[in-house]
Amino acid sequence: MNRRRKILAVVFISLGVAILIPIVHHYQLRAAVNAYIAELKARGEPMDLAQVIPPSVPAEQNGVLFISNALAKLEYESVAGSNTPPAMRMIAPGKAMIGRQRPNIIGFDATNSWEDLGRELAAAKSELDSFQYLTNHPVLDFNVEYQKGFDLLLPHLAPLKRSALWLSASAVYNLHQQNPKSACTDVRAMLALVKGETDERILISQLVRIAIAAIGEGATWEILRGTNASDEDLAQLQRGWQSLDFSHSIEQSFVYERAENLLEYEQIRKSSDRFNKLWGYFYSSDVSSGESFFPKKQRALSLRKWDELRWRWFWSYRDEVRGLKAYQVLIETTRRAETNGDFRIIKSLAGSNLPQQTREPGDGEGLRNFFLQSTFGSDAALRKSARMETARNTVVTAIALRRYQLRHHQLPAALEKLTPDLLPTVPVDCMDGESLRYRRNTDGTFVLYSVGEDGKDDGGDPSLPKNVESSSFYWQSSRALDWVWPQAATPEEIQAWYVKQAKN
Repeated sequence: MNRRRKILAVVFISLGVAILIPIVHHYQLRAAVNAYIAELKARGEPMDLAQVIPPSVPAEQNGVLFISNALAKLEYESVAGSNTPPAMRMIAPGKAMIGRQRPNIIGFDATNSWEDLGRELAAAKSELDSFQYLTNHPVLDFNVEYQKGFDLLLPHLAPLKRSALWLSASAVYNLHQQNPKSACTDVRAMLALVKGETDERILISQLVRIAIAAIGEGATWEILRGTNASDEDLAQLQRGWQSLDFSHSIEQSFVYERAENLLEYEQIRKSSDRFNKLWGYFYSSDVSSGESFFPKKQRALSLRKWDELRWRWFWSYRDEVRGLKAYQVLIETTRRAETNGDFRIIKSLAGSNLPQQTREPGDGEGLRNFFLQSTFGSDAALRKSARMETARNTVVTAIALRRYQLRHHQLPAALEKLTPDLLPTVPVDCMDGESLRYRRNTDGTFVLYSVGEDGKDDGGDPSLPKNVESSSFYWQSSRALDWVWPQAATPEEIQAWYVKQAKN
């Protein structure tokens, strides 16, 4: 073989190797994805969208029909919607203002009279009454089009939260009018909204559920502050809270979103149109056109096509495996926390095992991590669900304490006295898996608390650690030493808070 042929042979071999290596690498990455999916399926994990979509609800059980008119008509631009009377407004660590006792409804941006609110509620009576139908139609099925994947719209979530604000306003107004029975009915309607949305598999839907439950939590606290609510009304309210679940619903959302991402990636790999529709977000003709989660950049069409090729052949598979592993950590963490009743695992397991995003040099950084990026913030959703599980148990216990007090004209010496007549068992503090802490004070009050996110029992101290400052006194603050069910603030404390707000 002459010199020229040897050179050509070397060139052709080198070119062949250069072509073969990325092809082999592509199939290795794809095989790794398929192998991991097969492993998860062998472990019984549902990976197909059809397996994780909830079944349709029979029309006779679906409560949406009864409340659709109310969802459309109840507006934010109202006293009830934008200046909701305060319910358990925290003004100091462990201290909250009783909203119904205020002479006016003073918000952060407006002041209204109780008469203003009363007129609005009277005009909306028909809409508000419609939520009572949810008692016999406890499931809400908004016919979510799960198959739409990233194009899915959820227009019902904002009206649901808005309706919860109206119901909270109605509850506090009814307490102001010394009508605790109607206030209990309002709160039970809020809890019915939370219950009805249990099976909606979108993570944002579950976060809205948690937000509505937090609104109901404040209104429940108002009912328990020295009103003459009857034992039966309180019993119904207690049953409403006991029926709620948050952590399992969050788990179901993770399972759905994993399957949704799998299907979406498969479709994007097959279609340039779908790629351009989604990934065009990462490009801009003007790099200074505002901020986005990922940095936008100027890219010629040819370079965008180059990004598409690289994403389809290499980046997407590596990202997909990392995203699937992150979802599995979140799902297993939630399951273990539910089984053990100890949600400290959320901080320890998820925090140490979730894959971290890596910013690699070169083009298309955002494209490299989109699947994995979809899991970012999910550990925060887990913590919110754990917080609300703890809040639910605390609210149920507080209601049972009030019922015991009505029956026996005194508080129990220990929470065990509430069982089995008022509670089947002593509720658990989800932050450490032990019972909620409680003590009876000599002045007729009590201290009921969780040890909070640090898992350390500080004796029911609701304050922040030394050298830690915050403008928020929310009783379940992640920084609070303990999560203490609030006591009523004194008139002097309330006045001092208003003075400070005015200065700020």
